[in-house]
Amino acid sequence: MRVLVTGGCGLIGSALVERCLAAGASVSVLDNLSTGRLKNLPDDARVAFVEGDVCDEPPVAGHVRGRFVNLIRFGVGVGLVLARPTGALRQGLLGTEVVLRHAAAARRPVFFASTSEVYGDSDGAPLREDGPAGFGPPDRIRFTYAAGKAAGEALAFAYAKEYGLPVVVGRFFNVTGPRQGADHGAVLPSLVGQALRGGPLQVHGDGGQTRCFLDAADAAEFVWRLLDAAPAGGLLVNVGRDAPVTILDVARRVRDRVDPSLPIALAPAPYGEGFVPSRHRRPDVARLHAWTKYEPRIDLDATIESCIEGQRAVFRP
Repeated sequence: MRVLVTGGCGLIGSALVERCLAAGASVSVLDNLSTGRLKNLPDDARVAFVEGDVCDEPPVAGHVRGRFVNLIRFGVGVGLVLARPTGALRQGLLGTEVVLRHAAAARRPVFFASTSEVYGDSDGAPLREDGPAGFGPPDRIRFTYAAGKAAGEALAFAYAKEYGLPVVVGRFFNVTGPRQGADHGAVLPSLVGQALRGGPLQVHGDGGQTRCFLDAADAAEFVWRLLDAAPAGGLLVNVGRDAPVTILDVARRVRDRVDPSLPIALAPAPYGEGFVPSRHRRPDVARLHAWTKYEPRIDLDATIESCIEGQRAVFRP
């Protein structure tokens, strides 16, 4: 059994590589290393790395065999999307079409990594897959990531319906872990890095915005189980944990584990007044658990601890 993981050097991709190996599979990893890191891959003879872009036909066509996983994690981080919106859309649209076309020809199941961003703003109620999706106007670069992912979802389901391709579209909710970099605005690694540098820990807005964090290892387990159950007509499912926490509380938990005396400072939005993040983001996970029969095993405190340990070597005096 061989699995292709596109974007396999990233946070979720590398965790999925490990999960595939644990299941006895061999893994091909296609990554252009724009955000992923080669060191995230395990040193295992069953892992074959190919440096390339998901939009490139030859490497995709050459590796679509055996079982097939598609993790297109384009434009990781708001900062990266705002800086290079055309690149984000190109990978999300053209790259997705390349993968789906070759997967359909080879009759290989596909997992498409989408995002909770497609739901747009929320009042804090659990977001259901059969509920409305929506985001802001297309001339606001803020919504480029969501627009690209929504288009990728539609394309995936079009292939599922027209060609009977087994497809799972997973909308991820704030997946995090020790391999997540702080370069592009991810919350937890940014707070950990600030704490290890001596503070202050910066919380944007009033800190009352809520998110539900899921450890990358648990996310990989969900992906593996969902792919195993991929139906021919396609499946849309939230991938997350229904455990909302305020960003201010996350900052406090990080501070208390590094140095309780460190200050926490409230700061304006990092990308200007035109960027207004969703106040709340909480998944309904009933469909996820029905299909996977799995409960996350790593709570937020354990993930914080692993992130701190992962960054200590960098910031140790």
